[in-house]
Amino acid sequence: MEETKKDRTYPINSIRVCVDSAAADEFQGRFYSKMNPDPIGFRDIGELIVLADKLFDKRGYPQTFQERRSFRGTTAGAGHYAAPEIFLTDDEIEAQSGVHGTFDILVESRRRAGWQGMLLGGDGSMHEYRSEMELLREIDAELRRKK
Repeated sequence: MEETKKDRTYPINSIRVCVDSAAADEFQGRFYSKMNPDPIGFRDIGELIVLADKLFDKRGYPQTFQERRSFRGTTAGAGHYAAPEIFLTDDEIEAQSGVHGTFDILVESRRRAGWQGMLLGGDGSMHEYRSEMELLREIDAELRRKK
């Protein structure tokens, strides 16, 4: 059976990364999630990871494996929600693209204080990653191939 666009769904535990500026070893852009009504801009890859992690913590999905601790007496996590609120449709997410590249990052798990999942390139390539460092290497390699 051939897959059609209507058959696809954009997983709630993924983000679409649109790279709009790529210079030297840095890239900037924005990312989209069904769990946030607006795009979230980032100035470098480190900020992308931090901002996406904050979004996941705020929405409680994908659930973090370990509770974060704070000496201030408050924690960053929002708990786990079985069904986070959805703000964007599949079509709205899929319509977004970056000037220098577009990637879909599926975060299957946040165990061992890091991310594990799949990276889908704009060209249809698929790479499994077991940490943020592996994810960053794959994104960097994809962007270098396009130059």
